[in-house]
Amino acid sequence: MLKQLLFATLLILSPKGFGQVDPYLAGRALMSKGDYDSAVICLNQALEDRPGDADLLYYLGLANFSGNNFPAAEQALYEAERRRKGMASFYLAKTEVRLNHPEQALKYLKAHLESRYKRTESEILLDEDLSTLQTHPGWGPLWEEKRWYSDGDESFRQAVFLKESGEHLEAINLLNELEKKGYERSRVQAEKADIYAELGNEKAARSALRDAVKSDVRNLDALEELARYQVTDRDPQDAIEGLNRVIRQDPARFEAYLLRAEAKGMEQDLEGAMEDMELYLTYFPDDDQAIYHRGMIQYENKRYLDAIQSFNRALALNKGNPSYYFARGVTYAATGTTQYAEKDFSMALDLDPLNGETWFEKGKVAARLGKVSMACHCYQKAFQYGVYEAREYLDTNCNR
Repeated sequence: MLKQLLFATLLILSPKGFGQVDPYLAGRALMSKGDYDSAVICLNQALEDRPGDADLLYYLGLANFSGNNFPAAEQALYEAERRRKGMASFYLAKTEVRLNHPEQALKYLKAHLESRYKRTESEILLDEDLSTLQTHPGWGPLWEEKRWYSDGDESFRQAVFLKESGEHLEAINLLNELEKKGYERSRVQAEKADIYAELGNEKAARSALRDAVKSDVRNLDALEELARYQVTDRDPQDAIEGLNRVIRQDPARFEAYLLRAEAKGMEQDLEGAMEDMELYLTYFPDDDQAIYHRGMIQYENKRYLDAIQSFNRALALNKGNPSYYFARGVTYAATGTTQYAEKDFSMALDLDPLNGETWFEKGKVAARLGKVSMACHCYQKAFQYGVYEAREYLDTNCNR
């Protein structure tokens, strides 16, 4: 426990100075890593500054539940439920099962079924805790009391099942019928977008996501996925606007900071991009992919020395990713440090020898170093592995 306390305290005490780290975000980050005891320490710290915050109490309850501290989970979840009816009812029911209070569990399960947070019937019936209530005398009367799920709920569940089974067209047809009937348009459109993406129809996926967001601004999954498409389409302004909304509504959606950093980089707002990256890396300092991501943003904005430092850090954490060597090699090449670039491309090819783009870049560097024979060999390999631009280099420099 002392070790956990020390770890959480060090996280709260940022290298930049006291108070620079938000204990709520620290707690949420620790939860995502499965370190629930340390998360509880941070969330309790946050609760001192934000007493009675329903979201904070809810996640404190989840952290305690996941850490098997069920009395503490019950207390926090009860307070969250009292402030926002239905919010914590599902996990309250599960907690009461773990505390061997089946009557209380059934009470909260009923509250959950009556709430806007209601989960699917199959999720409830298959839950490892709630399924144990099926032998309790109160289980049958609860489900006979009323019809908790509508025909639309059942059709939506069937559409999801069809999608997961690979029956995409049947799923789309069922979702179209639900849309005509006015059933939860945002959820329906988001599900259609997912299917269109699986089918490779990205235009239809984008359109469905836009409709999902218009129908419900609280659909943060749809809003974030739409922003991902907008970044891919190099439409950073709309992406940033959407991600601002996502982060305002849930500041602990950490992936949104990475995506917004990329969009800000496209807008040449390097300072803003680095602020988002540093916030993310404060809570996930050993995420080599994120550090590589930071380096790519720096590279795109011609901050080559900073980019090299980022790639060095990523490689210190993970020497087995060829993309990191390739990115550092391209950056070295941009600074004229061609020998280092050649070495990095060779390291990348050791890990991924069929990568045509790496062969092509190594050929260019070899040519700059006067290694004509090696350059031609690299161009040939690049062309062989699908970089057709290398053909022009072969014809110009090697086929004489």
